[in-house]
Amino acid sequence: MKTNKRITRAYCVELEKKLSIVAARREYLSLVPPRERFTFLCTTEECRELDAKITGVNYDVNPQETTMSAHFRANPKDEHCPTCEWIEHGSSGDQDRSRPGETEEEATTRKAKRKLDDYIDIFDPSLKEKKPSGDRPGKGGDEIDGDGQGRGATRSTTEPNDKPRGPTKTTDLERLVESYRNAKSELSKEEFDLLTLQVSGYGVIPLRSYFRHITAANIGENGCVLFGGGTIKRYGEGFSFNFYDPLGEKRVSLYVPADQMNAYRYRRYLKELIIQADEVRYVTLYTLGHLEENPQGKGIDLKVEDLRQIALVLGPPKTQTETA
Repeated sequence: MKTNKRITRAYCVELEKKLSIVAARREYLSLVPPRERFTFLCTTEECRELDAKITGVNYDVNPQETTMSAHFRANPKDEHCPTCEWIEHGSSGDQDRSRPGETEEEATTRKAKRKLDDYIDIFDPSLKEKKPSGDRPGKGGDEIDGDGQGRGATRSTTEPNDKPRGPTKTTDLERLVESYRNAKSELSKEEFDLLTLQVSGYGVIPLRSYFRHITAANIGENGCVLFGGGTIKRYGEGFSFNFYDPLGEKRVSLYVPADQMNAYRYRRYLKELIIQADEVRYVTLYTLGHLEENPQGKGIDLKVEDLRQIALVLGPPKTQTETA
């Protein structure tokens, strides 16, 4: 059978675990060059026995506003088993039709989510350690916490896949940012405004409300993702990020020292982003950090406890005039 649903996770043969496309990108770009592309198979074990391949698109390049978002897609030549989690039984007309007890707004929201490569329903902003499980002990299979590759519910592969899957949950800020950016670019304003996000320990809020521009931030904890464009400057193994837009009349900046950078598991991936920042017009920083007044009166400092609390997206390349 052929898949008819968006594929949000795949089994990586080289890493021997299931992961999201965002996690695949971090793993791939953390390898020492020259790199060889990963081989992906379906997450359903019976499909892997059929050698049902999955293609990873754009996971081998850094996240950039001018590039199509990274995503998985099925190999059109490969067959999947009837119980594959990426097969929804019924015609496309059945999938578009309103479901029993579903309001018009709920139907519109569900259809909007189906247009996206990967939509996050639940986000847990706490910094949890990985809890490996799944295919092989110690290999970090279907991580529902950790890097947040999992789902809020699982299903036995012996049951027919004729029910809607459970909500998608992640602790991965970069995956949430990718989902948010994909929704902003692919949906109409009316569709985007219908999207909600359940934030663990807080409740359900409009997705747009969980992302706040740095100019509207508050000193201290903000309880949301702050974002804004700016520039990066390297300091040995460390770096700084300076937002273009001030908060009030004060500049806002982030400084990451070398020891914090060196302690980060995916420092090679982050370092490549920082180096490539020299070639683009600006970089957008998304963060779960908090803001403090600089003790020396030099603006406002953005503090991050862990580098998992930031995500960088490169802007468009510089023109020849700008690079001259």
